[in-house]
Amino acid sequence: MAKKMVTVNQAKLNKSLGEEVITGGINLSPFIESVEAGGRDMCPWAGTCAESCLKLSGMNQMSTHLQARIDKTLLWLNQPEVFLAKVRKEIEALLRKASRLGMKAAFRPNLLSDDYNLAAAISEMFPSLTMYDYTKYPKPWERMRDGYHLTYSLDVGRGRERTALRCLDKGINVAVVFDLPKDAPMPKLWTLLGEMYPMIDGDKNDLRFLDPSPVFVGLRGKKITGGSTPAIENGFYRKVA
Repeated sequence: MAKKMVTVNQAKLNKSLGEEVITGGINLSPFIESVEAGGRDMCPWAGTCAESCLKLSGMNQMSTHLQARIDKTLLWLNQPEVFLAKVRKEIEALLRKASRLGMKAAFRPNLLSDDYNLAAAISEMFPSLTMYDYTKYPKPWERMRDGYHLTYSLDVGRGRERTALRCLDKGINVAVVFDLPKDAPMPKLWTLLGEMYPMIDGDKNDLRFLDPSPVFVGLRGKKITGGSTPAIENGFYRKVA
């Protein structure tokens, strides 16, 4: 069984420290990773992103991390009261640390998963805690609430692209993954289906709730096990031009 439910030391989350924000989150199993162990699909709207999921990058691909994700997912699904009691204690510790350091705290319930019920449960426990997630749910504006910010994650397909434009029209930002080297500049503007919007560099930090809107949030495709070729070929890692 995983000892900790909340992750507080992750490269992308740590970038928020530069903005004087301590960020925590929860690494549950993405997509169908936990199904064989008795879990369920934790990313029900996943598309081609499943082939290049961040579970295949960095320390996420380690067997110990895999097992920890599955254990946490099963605990959440089968014993939600026990899971949430542990999460409560760990978030309270995060809030105390932030207060001690004179910093703000933020929380990302779904670091790899896309489970609104988890976010809603944590929001109910900590109504004043700033929370945010990426989602592929096609109507994210229905799930945003005070203190819970969502960014729509673009996938492949004309239907997904039309959904992205609808999100932008409603003030919901859209994250787009590009086939760009780590240090390559992010374009200032990007066009989807003939409609142009400003682009910001989403790799500078993970604090999506601070982003202006409506904008595209540009992300550079990460190195994953087996290489990035499938993500480039299927179009999930998009070309800038």
